[in-house]
Amino acid sequence: MSLMLTSLNLFTGPQQRHGAYFTHNIIDYALLGHVNLHFMLTLSHLFLLLFNCASNNAFVLRTTDVKAGEHLIYVQAIWRHGDRAPHQLPYPRDLNDESSWPRGWSQLTNMGMKQLYELGLFLRKRYNGYIKEFNSADIRIITSRSDRAIVSAQAMLRGFFPADNIAMQWLKDELWQPISFHSESIERNAPLLHPTLHACSHYNQLMKNETAVIADEMMEKYADVVHLLANVTGIGEKLSFDRTAALIDIQREILHQLPQPEWVYQKWPQFQNMSTIDIITEFKRINQISKYNTFEKAKFKSGLLLGDILHRFHNVSVGIKVEARKMFLYSAHDSTLSSLQHALNISNGLLVPYSACLIMELYKTGKNETTLKTCEKEKNGANKVILVDSSIFLCTSTSASLIIPRQVQG
Repeated sequence: MSLMLTSLNLFTGPQQRHGAYFTHNIIDYALLGHVNLHFMLTLSHLFLLLFNCASNNAFVLRTTDVKAGEHLIYVQAIWRHGDRAPHQLPYPRDLNDESSWPRGWSQLTNMGMKQLYELGLFLRKRYNGYIKEFNSADIRIITSRSDRAIVSAQAMLRGFFPADNIAMQWLKDELWQPISFHSESIERNAPLLHPTLHACSHYNQLMKNETAVIADEMMEKYADVVHLLANVTGIGEKLSFDRTAALIDIQREILHQLPQPEWVYQKWPQFQNMSTIDIITEFKRINQISKYNTFEKAKFKSGLLLGDILHRFHNVSVGIKVEARKMFLYSAHDSTLSSLQHALNISNGLLVPYSACLIMELYKTGKNETTLKTCEKEKNGANKVILVDSSIFLCTSTSASLIIPRQVQG
């Protein structure tokens, strides 16, 4: 059976063969780390949506264009945790110590909890006709082992499943209800939901070949800024490319209106009048994007997760029982979403914001067509989404054969 694909930008270098579109990287994508598996996919419609729920009205999303006869059969979603405190003192001379963060280093803030609560409200609004009250047979939530991902899942569930039904209220007039979630074992969790913690020799070699060049270019371009930062922060000669990027924690302090020294806002005319914090943010953006911005790097960091998602969709499509009947949710990190975005070629090259969420919806019709559409929630919180014309798989045959990973060897 031939594989018919329309790939606008997931792969590079499309080649037309016998009326169907192929790409020279399809086998690399299929292997995703030297593994292979193919399955027959007979479902009809797969929607993928990307949006940001960081503002008050960001959870309002317009109805997707669902054709007559289509019906939703499964949902999977993965989000980044909410706003958090820095992991540690951003730099030696920083006066905003741990006492500035009521819950301690790395912990979710009130703002972060609200962001995920609003994501839960969005999910309730969008899927109110699909999934009503919480039932453990219908939905499963897994998180990474980090506190911020766990608390984010709890805050989201408060918005998604309020105990409106009196029979569900365990305390009088209490709308919050304890809901189970699962944290994966450390052996499986790191490569699945927290790729920065997962050691992979193949990936490390790729990074070794590229990081030095990128670091040298950035440190040379912004030499004046780096010199200033080395002195005012107290880091001195130990201020590397990675360490400069890590100063992004200053932005977290700014967001919470903690006092800052004047050099944080100093303007640099030679760099389009950017401020010091703007330049630090650019260091962080380049540092983060460079970890996943090639096909090879993205596949080693997101292959396992992508395989997990696609394998579950396949099972649903052919009637094989999965862990939850209607929905599977992941609470994770910016690195998780960034690597997955690059693997799907839907990254905009920017940092992944807090509470950003990637949703995949599986629809079925009698035509047995398979498409993947992307939507991105406008960052300014307007009540609309941007529909991105980047269909990845469009299969017009009765059943399509797709190749996905079972595991990643790294």
